[in-house]
Amino acid sequence: MKKTILFIFFVITNLIFSQDTLIDSAQIKNDPIFSQSDLEMEFKNTIDPYNPLLPPNTYTNTDNPNYWKNKMPHPGYWQQDVHYSIKAELFDSTNVIEGTQTLTYTNNSPDDLDHVFFHLYANAFQPDSYLDKFKKANKELTRYRKDEKQKKGINIISLEINNETPRIEVDNTIMKVFLNNPIKSGETVVFDIIFESSFGGNEESGNVRRRMKMYQEFGSKHYNGVHWYPRISVYDRKFGWTTDQHLGKEFYGDFGCFDVELTMPENYILEATGYMINRDEVLPKELMKKLDIKNFKSKKYNSPPSTIIRYNPNKKKTWKFHAENVHDFAFTADPSYRIGVAEWNGIKAYSLAQEQHASKWQNAADYAAEIIEVFSKDIGMYTYHKIIVADARSGMEYPMITLDSGRDPGYRGLLVHEIAHMWFFGQVGTNETYRAALDEGFTQFLSGWGEEAIEGKYMTREPKYITDSLLDNKIDARKKELSTKNYSIKNSDNASSEKNTQPRVGVLDRLRWLKQNQSPLNKYYDQHTNQRNTREGNAYYKYILDATENNTPALNSHSHDTYAFGEDLAHRGGYTHVYWKTATMLYNLQYVLGDELFLAAMQNYFDTWKMAHPYLNDFRNSFIRFTKVDLNWFFDQWLETNKDLDYAIGKVKKLENDTFEISVLRKGEMEMPIDLTIDSEFGLRKHYHIPNKWFVKEDKNRDYLLPRWTGYGELNREYKFKAHVPSGIKNIMIDLSERLADSYAINNNQKGNIDFSIDYGVKKWPNLRKYEVQARPDFWYNSYDGLKIGTNLQGNYLKKHHVFRGNLWVNSGVLRNNSINDNENDKLSYRLNYSTSTYKYVKNSRVRFALSALDGLNYLSVGFNLKDVSRMNTLDISFNSFERKETSDITGYLLNQEYWGGAGMKNTNILINTGHHYRYIQGNKFSGSGDIQLSLKSSSIMSDYNFSQISLSAINKNRVGKIKINTRFFAQRGFNHTGSEYSFPFESMLYAAGGNPEEMMSNKYTRSAGFIPYDWASYSTNMTNTLHYGGGLNLRGYVGYKMGESASDLINENEDFNFLYRGTSGIAFNTEIDFTNHIPYMNYFGLNSYIFMDMGVINQNNHDLSFSSLHMDAGIGFTLELSKLWNSVIDAEPLVLRFDLPFFLNKPPADQNYIDFRFVFGINRAF
Repeated sequence: MKKTILFIFFVITNLIFSQDTLIDSAQIKNDPIFSQSDLEMEFKNTIDPYNPLLPPNTYTNTDNPNYWKNKMPHPGYWQQDVHYSIKAELFDSTNVIEGTQTLTYTNNSPDDLDHVFFHLYANAFQPDSYLDKFKKANKELTRYRKDEKQKKGINIISLEINNETPRIEVDNTIMKVFLNNPIKSGETVVFDIIFESSFGGNEESGNVRRRMKMYQEFGSKHYNGVHWYPRISVYDRKFGWTTDQHLGKEFYGDFGCFDVELTMPENYILEATGYMINRDEVLPKELMKKLDIKNFKSKKYNSPPSTIIRYNPNKKKTWKFHAENVHDFAFTADPSYRIGVAEWNGIKAYSLAQEQHASKWQNAADYAAEIIEVFSKDIGMYTYHKIIVADARSGMEYPMITLDSGRDPGYRGLLVHEIAHMWFFGQVGTNETYRAALDEGFTQFLSGWGEEAIEGKYMTREPKYITDSLLDNKIDARKKELSTKNYSIKNSDNASSEKNTQPRVGVLDRLRWLKQNQSPLNKYYDQHTNQRNTREGNAYYKYILDATENNTPALNSHSHDTYAFGEDLAHRGGYTHVYWKTATMLYNLQYVLGDELFLAAMQNYFDTWKMAHPYLNDFRNSFIRFTKVDLNWFFDQWLETNKDLDYAIGKVKKLENDTFEISVLRKGEMEMPIDLTIDSEFGLRKHYHIPNKWFVKEDKNRDYLLPRWTGYGELNREYKFKAHVPSGIKNIMIDLSERLADSYAINNNQKGNIDFSIDYGVKKWPNLRKYEVQARPDFWYNSYDGLKIGTNLQGNYLKKHHVFRGNLWVNSGVLRNNSINDNENDKLSYRLNYSTSTYKYVKNSRVRFALSALDGLNYLSVGFNLKDVSRMNTLDISFNSFERKETSDITGYLLNQEYWGGAGMKNTNILINTGHHYRYIQGNKFSGSGDIQLSLKSSSIMSDYNFSQISLSAINKNRVGKIKINTRFFAQRGFNHTGSEYSFPFESMLYAAGGNPEEMMSNKYTRSAGFIPYDWASYSTNMTNTLHYGGGLNLRGYVGYKMGESASDLINENEDFNFLYRGTSGIAFNTEIDFTNHIPYMNYFGLNSYIFMDMGVINQNNHDLSFSSLHMDAGIGFTLELSKLWNSVIDAEPLVLRFDLPFFLNKPPADQNYIDFRFVFGINRAF
């Protein structure tokens, strides 16, 4: 009655006192942006003032400062309004949500809508979906969970519009609704939908990454409820309806209001988007005291959780939420959640941690509040009343809630990133499906900004060496597997059963954990690795690594564009640049505008487009209009091209009267203003600025403003200026702020471009600003030189430019093999390898050079390598030359002198190799990859031999379920171009059992005698031997056996050309079937097992194709990958020891049986 009286009073007052208002209202009624509902909204405001925390819906109120009509980004702007009212129940027995949804939809566009579209996101994760087809096209193996296989996504049971049933059409993740009556401009309609939504099944049972998921820990089910309801597509001013299929990536939704009621078993602790209306009912104070995360600060990490609310499937609890100014609604629920609370400026920060992880989540709420404070002060005030950070085995953002993973301090970077999404995604609602850069890129920039503000110059990371006790450890996959099996859902909250059902962790599990987390190598790594710069780690690092070879995409490309971002739209490859290149662009925009103007422009952009839908043009226009600076040149090169940025200090010429002429070079294609600093010999520092346009940024530290440098393309690549430096120049440096994204920064300084350090052998982050040189002592041994004492010196820029490794050893003779005669060895040995990118001349190309005098061999090689855009096809051309000068070099160094040609013979050749790498997939269980190599090798000028050979190899690595099947096909045709048996070098011939001596020289363990006994490598006519090196025909069972077509061929060992152990032509097929995954624990420490079979034929002489009969072997083999002990921390080449048992030979030596006990030892896999 009171509301009616107030309404009548309001109308009469307006009629009497405001004739103008009547006229304006009529105009408004005919304006497509406004409608009758706007007048009703004015009336409603007098009754229901704006309150985003409680019903009724006040989102469209005129006193809502965030509503788009109250703060239009520009004249004529419009967007649609939504109000979702959802009542749903989650059934944990089936992992399905059943719900009813009432969607009130207001068409604010100038168009009449004949149809509408809805997103059914969960339908992406099933066979034959667009995502499935996309993954198969990219050769990704998909293993679907039970409910996914049954195509249980979002099922629409019924749909009505204003009580009428329309026709619908579903195309995977998009549902089209054909309207019986158009939705007129300014009209509001109501959709009533009954639906059910599946979580897909247990996360561990499949491999397709999804965000709406259920997983189990210690027998309890955990739910992440995201994109679980039918969500109307956005109809916007750029596209009309946005109907991109969901490919597992980003999202786009209308702003409005959500009223949601969620019912589920009462033992679950739940949080969600919006204000929890019935908090006192579902989380009373006594319960909150029990759930306080501080109660568990001393609990062992990853130990079983306690029971606070017992599970009873018949007892339910309903959680009620109201949210305004949001475009999505998400929740997370877990019986083991424990709650932390912090606050900043009236904004609550809640942390929800599973009890088993609570000891390492103690600071999460405080950290979240600190992040909110940083971004609110620097970018714009956080609109909502709360933020949730949840321990949810994920890394995703939704309005007011982030689903995270990890533990302190490792999770800090993730928390910063996901909370930053509350600004760009949550409040600025971009079409991230179309241009993910506006969402992920801006957030990545804020990640660096926020982490630098909180943590300082260097990123905080979790050490490799974990100091926790054994049960107080990181999440262990095996332990979780055991816990899931040994706990039942029924008893998961029964305290009396905890002791009996606690998962057991075996000795091997414990040993593996110790290896991974408490190895002395981990401690060594922590002591000697370098810290990662916060800004570089969040932006520049991955961008520069690609930009330095001009391999970045144009950002203004569709987020699903595989041509721009590469085949794999995951957080790797080209797609990473929607994060890294965008973030780097924003830092460079700050560099161009100056700190204050940039930050003001960013704040203006955020405030203008908060609760609205900007596109890239809106972003660039916002900055240009606010700053009143022409930035089109900047945005064009960063958004529309893949141009690189490279400036350098050129020549410095001394003139008279302490004046210097300084040259600055623009070597890249991008143009930028330049900040320059000159240090004098007297210690004075002066800052110079070279503008590239009419705009000059504010800089309090600037001493000199130089004339404008107008230059782009080939225009004015060099800039010269004069500087008066009385005491002389000590150094000239470009950009001390380190924000200029120079892709080749090692020429940015006149001096000091080299970073020299001790090489501790650990993996380190590359230095983006300087050329790195590392040195360490180096020791080696062989039987001829004895102990080799020397140094290893290596250098590179980003491991792509000017990469070199040099070794110099003094051959001491200490511990030399006594059986070697008194021949004098070389006093010194050396080796030098160099390669560098030549992308500026030919894209994706490199040149290389190698020179060595090592273990009696003088070696020289020059090569060129080229890859296509996909990097799946390669061309490699090289010139190679080597010789052994003295006979003593052969007999002293080599494991067997018969492997090499004569002393002093030069083997000079040209090698051309083409390669193709491919991946394939068939069904959900068969997948693999392969490499095809076609090689042509020929003797060249200065060679003492006259030969050529062409070879083809095809190696496939297949996976069928848990079994790995590796196959190799090899064929070679060799040509001896003279009648002499010595025209084809022995070391380059085709060997039946394995690699030839030329190939063995590339391995430090086999290039000379020392670590491997001589006897293991010898050949005889009546027995096999021990040492096998992969290659050739790879008939491993015949290693050390000279092989003959008949017994008469093997009578005279001196008639070497009768034997079949080496030749010039042959064909082979090899296969290994790896069954390691079927044997529990076997691969914990790098141990693998397989059965193998090799077969092949080889020519009987060096001149024709008269092949031998087929030789075969078969057996079982084992490899031990020793490098698994250190591969995560030590920067070293892999080391694999191989032990094969070729029980079967179809042509065994006379003294052996077809089936006999034989074994061979090898270094690294056979293929």
